[in-house]
Amino acid sequence: MTQPHRATLPRVVLAAAAAAIFLISAPAYPSGFQVMSQGAKATGMGLAFSGIADDPSAIFYNPAGMGWQKHFSVYGDLQFLTRTSTEFNGANPYPGNGVVEHIQDQWFVLPDLYAVVPLTQELNFGLGIFAPYGLGVRWDNPETWSGRFISQNAVIKSIDLNPTFSYQLFPSLAIAAGADVRFSKVQLEQIQGAVNPFTGAFENVAKVKLNTDMIDNTGWGWNVGLMFKPFDALSIGAAYRSKINVKYDGTAEFIQRLTGNPAFDAAVAAQLPTGTPPVQTEIDFPASINIGAGIHLGSGWTIGLEADWTEWSRFASLDIVFPTLVGHDVHRPTLWSDSWAYRVGIEKTFGEWAIRAGYYYDNTPQPTFDTGPILPDNDRNVYSLGVGYGTERFGLDVGALLIKFKDRTVPPPLQTDQFFGTYSETALVLVGGLRMAF
Repeated sequence: MTQPHRATLPRVVLAAAAAAIFLISAPAYPSGFQVMSQGAKATGMGLAFSGIADDPSAIFYNPAGMGWQKHFSVYGDLQFLTRTSTEFNGANPYPGNGVVEHIQDQWFVLPDLYAVVPLTQELNFGLGIFAPYGLGVRWDNPETWSGRFISQNAVIKSIDLNPTFSYQLFPSLAIAAGADVRFSKVQLEQIQGAVNPFTGAFENVAKVKLNTDMIDNTGWGWNVGLMFKPFDALSIGAAYRSKINVKYDGTAEFIQRLTGNPAFDAAVAAQLPTGTPPVQTEIDFPASINIGAGIHLGSGWTIGLEADWTEWSRFASLDIVFPTLVGHDVHRPTLWSDSWAYRVGIEKTFGEWAIRAGYYYDNTPQPTFDTGPILPDNDRNVYSLGVGYGTERFGLDVGALLIKFKDRTVPPPLQTDQFFGTYSETALVLVGGLRMAF
């Protein structure tokens, strides 16, 4: 195994800020770090729901679907997300052949809430509260794992408030428009390493934490939708969500790790920034377009088809500003690409009961050179199952996604963090939803 690369304090702060923004290794998402498992019925159908959108989670998938919802209704769900297996196999020159690492087993819980309020026969108001981006990754044995100088723990959280209106222009056509406010928070923990000149050993000398507040970091956007039902057997839907820019103001904290050598520890202490210096950056969360169809075959059979496009090319770079640390501002190229996902879902009803299944293929927007401990993303195959019970006034649904990420190998020499090897991951999402109408 080769010796770890020598990271200066400015480089550590850069990595901290970068990791806090590009969260990562989210276990159950569409491309990048997006979350789209809102709604248990949609989850059971492989998220092929923009052309169906017949419950209050339509506010997320395609708000024009509210046009045919004629009762005041409330829908809530809980998403349970976890990685079922993760493994990193290192390669030369660093961290070296034979190194095997894992991400900690963690369960993440994300709640969503939707309400649809008919105002007139044609006009509906809806409100959605959901988490479209988030989660994080903590590596096993964070004080000793080989990538601790890049990231130990990375977190991103977001909550969107999405008020929207739908209007049924004709019995076969509805449109919708809404506003979207996003509250977002990022965190990172990372180790600073340095060579001890008295022993020649490369040692942990500081822990770096970056943190922002959820409430003060906000951004605004908008969304529109359209649903067309030319006849009973077919519904066609399209929805657009704008980009949302969030400017983050946070603080960095440097916590010294004593090595036991007084002279070396004093030298390290003299270099570490004191207090909690401010950090500033911003991120353009991408715009997206969902285009879908619902095909109703009779005898209780429905097929959902969908293609989703996400404008990840907005992540061309990441700029970090340290207002009180002269010379530490950073421009980090990322060069992500726009990505597509292709989905198909099926539902069979038996009276008030339904069973569902689905599949989708999702392309990663992340180039190989940007793949590392902060974000080991890749293309994925996703399989879904679900079951539901529903009447006009009540519904109970359960859905599950099994996500199989393709293995991703990061070879030398071009990689931002100079950390090489192969990432493998499988993840699971369980969603339970309850609907009540009045």
